[in-house]
Amino acid sequence: MDSTKQYDVVVIGSGAAGSTVALALAGHTNIAIISKADLQEGSTRYA
Repeated sequence: MDSTKQYDVVVIGSGAAGSTVALALAGHTNIAIISKADLQEGSTRYA
């Protein structure tokens, strides 16, 4: 089994800037977000 995945854009960080970039590109390209914790554990959603 091949576990390799390909992405057009890799966003490092799921804070305000990373999330904004990922959301802006989501409809146009294949994106991966690398975050230090689970996306729901951050506090950016409260900002």
